[in-house]
Amino acid sequence: MTLSLVKPFPEPDEVRVQLGGVGTRLELLHGVLRAGEVARRTAVRNDPTGTAGRRAYEAHVRTIRELHIEKERWARLVHGRLELVCNPDRSVAMGVMAGNAATGQASLFPKNARRRGAATEMVTRANAGDATSSVQTALFVAGAGPQGVALSEEEAFALKTWFLLSCRIKIGDSVRIDCELSQPKGFRDGFVIEWGKRIPLPALVMDGIELTNDDGPEEIDITVDFR
Repeated sequence: MTLSLVKPFPEPDEVRVQLGGVGTRLELLHGVLRAGEVARRTAVRNDPTGTAGRRAYEAHVRTIRELHIEKERWARLVHGRLELVCNPDRSVAMGVMAGNAATGQASLFPKNARRRGAATEMVTRANAGDATSSVQTALFVAGAGPQGVALSEEEAFALKTWFLLSCRIKIGDSVRIDCELSQPKGFRDGFVIEWGKRIPLPALVMDGIELTNDDGPEEIDITVDFR
């Protein structure tokens, strides 16, 4: 199976500066997407439906953690059942999200490809500085787990969460993954309706497509009712 990068994309200076402000780099984010594509292609027709998408999601989460823990000294974070990684001072976190065809296009408005739950709503409210989040976040403070961190209620309210949004498109014998690193600011009925900040990124193109089964869900965000 060929899994080569068809064409290298330069990192514009503006993108480098914006990503640096978050604490990441294009090479790390493209590494996450590449790992997901490699994992997706291990699925075959006789696997259960959704295997390809689940493997891609798992690789995205694992790799965004591993690269940032190794290269930037970030830490594993499970926050409101969202699988994230956070920076050393616990002010910024990143996760992954599947987006629609507008992903990565600065002139368009992307949305999450699949409905998400209360945990995404929680971090979106915190991004927007919604004071009501300060009460609700207490419900989501969980144990740190292996080599992870747990946030206090104050840290959870102050946390700014970004998502590596990606949209996979088949083009002939190649795959183009449009992507951006963006911060949701408005959320309604399971979908992001406003972005506070967006950093559109150069697309990642890979060749060597092999047929797999249905993608199925690529991410997990379990709905939890506020009580």
